[in-house]
Amino acid sequence: MSSQLPQLFTARLLLRALQKHQAETLRTLANGPKIADNTASVPSPYTLETAQDFIDGMQEKFRSSNLLSLGMHRRDSGELIGVASLRVNPAHLYGHLGGWVAADARNQGYAAEAATALMDYGFAELGLHRLGSQCFSRNKESARVMEKIGLQCEGCMRGAFLKNGVHEDMLVFAMVREDWESRR
Repeated sequence: MSSQLPQLFTARLLLRALQKHQAETLRTLANGPKIADNTASVPSPYTLETAQDFIDGMQEKFRSSNLLSLGMHRRDSGELIGVASLRVNPAHLYGHLGGWVAADARNQGYAAEAATALMDYGFAELGLHRLGSQCFSRNKESARVMEKIGLQCEGCMRGAFLKNGVHEDMLVFAMVREDWESRR
């Protein structure tokens, strides 16, 4: 894997590294409704320091931990509307998708567009064999995105994640390379 964060383009999005001047915007968006509640690792409250640390660490996490995180920006305006990520396990050629979209940009196809770009990057550029994701079973919107991009639901892990003192069920979705190739 290259040590430099890539820039990915879709019809409506530019996925790229966040810049230091975007920390306040990131803080505001990450504190929006359902972000922390529906994600495994976004803290609440999301402080300015958290945003700055996230931005400052993007390149190093990519280089040392195989975690590719990119800001979702509208191509027409440059506006930051979310974050998309791909965590790669090089030993198994597996990638795990994650991310979130700001409240005012939801239900417009941006999550699926960003996830598709990362999925294509993972299979085409990184040579992944398998790519997947998971979501809380109550998060129907995320499940819909995964199905929309072609990931198949492989099942439910009951009580698999402790979130805010409650054991949550997790839905597991994935695709293997041959499925991706047949969709192209």
